[in-house]
Amino acid sequence: MSNDWPVAAHDPKDRALDYYICDCEAHIMPEDYRRFIKYFPATATFEYAHKMCMHWQWTDHVTGKKFEHPGMDWTMEKIIADYDSCGVDQSCLMRESFIDTAMDHAPFSTNQHVIDALEKYPDRFIGCSNVGPFSKRKTSDILWELDYLHTNFNFKTTKFYMPEDTYMNDRRLWPVYEKCEEMGIVAFFHTGLTIRIGYTKYTLPRLLDDVMIDFPDLKVVAYHGGYPYWEEAAMLAWKHPNFHISYSILLPWLLRAPERFLHMVGTTMQIAGSDRFIWGSDWPASDPGQSIQAVLNLKMTEELQEKYGYPEITKEDKFKFLGGNLARLMGIDPKKGMLKVKRDVARKRPAKKRAVG
Repeated sequence: MSNDWPVAAHDPKDRALDYYICDCEAHIMPEDYRRFIKYFPATATFEYAHKMCMHWQWTDHVTGKKFEHPGMDWTMEKIIADYDSCGVDQSCLMRESFIDTAMDHAPFSTNQHVIDALEKYPDRFIGCSNVGPFSKRKTSDILWELDYLHTNFNFKTTKFYMPEDTYMNDRRLWPVYEKCEEMGIVAFFHTGLTIRIGYTKYTLPRLLDDVMIDFPDLKVVAYHGGYPYWEEAAMLAWKHPNFHISYSILLPWLLRAPERFLHMVGTTMQIAGSDRFIWGSDWPASDPGQSIQAVLNLKMTEELQEKYGYPEITKEDKFKFLGGNLARLMGIDPKKGMLKVKRDVARKRPAKKRAVG
């Protein structure tokens, strides 16, 4: 494992090594499985999505530099190697659906791919189920699978990928939300603009207002910050105490647009505080190393504090953002989840001297 992990530009002492880092969104999609559905014409839309991610997320638009991408064969081993290179401790691993591209014949990967990864790397992966599409399956079958996965394996979160399905506030989902609330399952939602052939109208953040009014104890995380409707998502965090925001997929871009990022973070902290941020990369669509660096670099400028009244961003805020908040939602101990090399470093640090008098 490399110890050459990202170091913040503003504070050389602020390192990935110092934090528990948990990715809320990582997808496993082995090529040896996906090849079986490549004959469906609409699967080509995934190639276009990959092209656009390369342009937006894997390019420095000032210099034109292209960053190295992990390729198109996304296995558990590649995820672990990528995480080891930048200091990610754990992640919520999920299958990728995109079942609409295969005329509802088969998804890009299955929950069994996640189970296999949990069994091989139990200390690194936390299961994130996906039991949709909800509008095309019997409710009894959906509830059985959700209960089975979360009772028998280390699944603590679930994903609602609605672009290929229905509106997030479709009442047919109410029994599923009730089950998640009852079992304490953290519910992840794709929110904001969609790519490929999915419908953005299904994923507008405001739709979750209906959900959270009826299920106030449901722990919700809005992927991608609802972008470009990020202010709408911030207001939902103000209204609902269990609504959280992840800037997954956006962070490498925001690393290279720091003032834009500071406005987004500063506004949300003003409205709802720092307990609502959840870090995620959306691996492999974006690079976890750059995603970590974007958070480590956060430092509110005096100009923005004076003009907009934004609060300072502390090391405690970054701890919450990078993994502390998600660990709290999942009910796990972030200290136990840290990589051994990080725990060893923490033990070797000298104890803080207490003030005398």
